[in-house]
Amino acid sequence: MKKLRNSLFLSLAAGMIVLAGCGGPQGPTTSGDSLSEGASVTQRTKRLKKIFRAAPTPMETARIVQRTGASFSLDHLHSAMSASNYVTADRQAVNLGIYGADLSYATIFEENAVSLTYLEVVKSLARDLGVGDVIGDDMLERAEANRARQDSLVAIVSEAFFNLNERLKSNGQEDLSGMVVAAGWLESLYLATRHTDSANEELRTRIAEQKLVMEDVIDLVSSYEQSPGLTTVIQTLEPVVAAFDAVTREEASSDISKSGGAIIIGGGPRYTTSEEVLAQITEAVTTARNQLVK
Repeated sequence: MKKLRNSLFLSLAAGMIVLAGCGGPQGPTTSGDSLSEGASVTQRTKRLKKIFRAAPTPMETARIVQRTGASFSLDHLHSAMSASNYVTADRQAVNLGIYGADLSYATIFEENAVSLTYLEVVKSLARDLGVGDVIGDDMLERAEANRARQDSLVAIVSEAFFNLNERLKSNGQEDLSGMVVAAGWLESLYLATRHTDSANEELRTRIAEQKLVMEDVIDLVSSYEQSPGLTTVIQTLEPVVAAFDAVTREEASSDISKSGGAIIIGGGPRYTTSEEVLAQITEAVTTARNQLVK
């Protein structure tokens, strides 16, 4: 029972690191906010915080999918049997991101046996990359102890990302951090688009809102020194970026209200997409994802 409970919180923490989930709008990223190549780890960690503060947890995202009436399908996940095929560091980093998102998806659908399998795959790839202690039991225990405190959980995962980046940097492999982030974001989007045939308005909106999150993801991964592996990942994402260009951003007036003495600000930009554009995004995401898991 403890191992199953732990798998849930590792999936939450790992999923946040790899950006599992679909984000909501936070306002546009201005050119002045862009990260330059060679940005510091602190700057990158701040950008990562912005990305996953904009995103619901993997649990919230999966619940949106569940509300469409969709059921779990193992066929949507990348095969755990393929994990042993990845013997180079860049392939291991990419698929750590992929499997982290898959773990979150299986866990929230309460597929316990599948979750345990993917938990072991995530741990194995982390060990292969020499970061098993960063995404390991200590982080898991701290995440579990603070699961009801969002700010604390964000701080824990931010620290883990900082440590992951620093560890890989000391090994001359800092670019692998960018690969983990990009691949995890893409897989979470891929899983969401498996249900576009029955997508409700909530899921459709979440997918459209990924346009803004995508801009921050690309900015983050572009800030690393461009190794051949990272350049390949960014190039693989280019058709996805192009597909999102057709998503419409509508400005809305801000609504200010009070609740229990607190001031609540609502409104802001709204992202929408047509059936045709949603189909184009789904196709581009599917193609890019399948290239990354080869």
